Amino acid sequence: MFVDVVALVLGFAVSALSAWALAVLLPRAGLTVPDVMKGGRAVAHPGGPALFAGLAIGLGILWALWGDVRVLAVLMAAGVALVIGLADDFLVLPGPLKVAGTVLTAVPILLLGAYVPRPLLPFVGAARLTLVYPLVILIGMPVAANAVNMIDVVNGVVSAGSAMVALAVAGYEAIAGSPEGMTVALMVTSVSLGFWLLHRYPSKILPGDSGSLMLGATLAALAFSYRAEMVVVAAMLPEAMNGFFIISSVKSLVEHRRMEARPTVAKKGMVVASRDPRAPITLVRMLAAGGPLSERQVGRRLLALQAYSCLLALLTGLMI
Repeated sequence: MFVDVVALVLGFAVSALSAWALAVLLPRAGLTVPDVMKGGRAVAHPGGPALFAGLAIGLGILWALWGDVRVLAVLMAAGVALVIGLADDFLVLPGPLKVAGTVLTAVPILLLGAYVPRPLLPFVGAARLTLVYPLVILIGMPVAANAVNMIDVVNGVVSAGSAMVALAVAGYEAIAGSPEGMTVALMVTSVSLGFWLLHRYPSKILPGDSGSLMLGATLAALAFSYRAEMVVVAAMLPEAMNGFFIISSVKSLVEHRRMEARPTVAKKGMVVASRDPRAPITLVRMLAAGGPLSERQVGRRLLALQAYSCLLALLTGLMI
């Protein structure tokens, strides 16, 4: 137990220190992006490697202690997502290619057999999906990764939101009597919060696609490997809704940087919903539809939705 706590602290510390180091070093190398919500202020980018460093240290220690293949599967899935995300950060991959690439995040879970093809459903219990469950993983991993990527629009939301989802999973695993699953979920929470210290408003570093895709894939891997599928589905309702709104309104998988019109615009430091009919529908656009909001207000409302969904996720867990 003591070593588990040490691993959690190290994961948090490595994530935070790596994010701080990248926030200093990346701008010196010219690796920044404009923060459109703040008049184009240059911000260090991408921060995905900092998140992965924290996960690698923390999960690496847990794997060395337990020899649990599920821990290795989660870490490897995160690593695959990091590589795909870095390619997108630097090369700007076409939307369909990025989605196809994230399908590869399912490979470690399938190859290592780090899953049980009997998902636990509320009121029903274990469902037998022996033949189709691998297909569910192949679909679910890229869906979760890209859903988190799509909601990464304001400072601090994707790191804090991922920490909330992982914490909900940790609560469920504790209730279900799985200390290993609880510890791995807490590791994801710890690493996300370490990065959040530098990512919170006003951000000193942005996760980039490498960070957001990795967090989404890690949460999905956590769900599949530790039988928390329905809990993660409920906890990620904001991400799922946002992704559905975007795809249904744009009717394609176009990369967000190549969209014809932005869903919101920044005016005098405020987030204003776009009136352009070509602009995609997003949660942020809907939140700002009633009038201009500050970036902090948008972030707080998104995280309030995330917290509510996580509460629903815990209630879902209690019904399993």
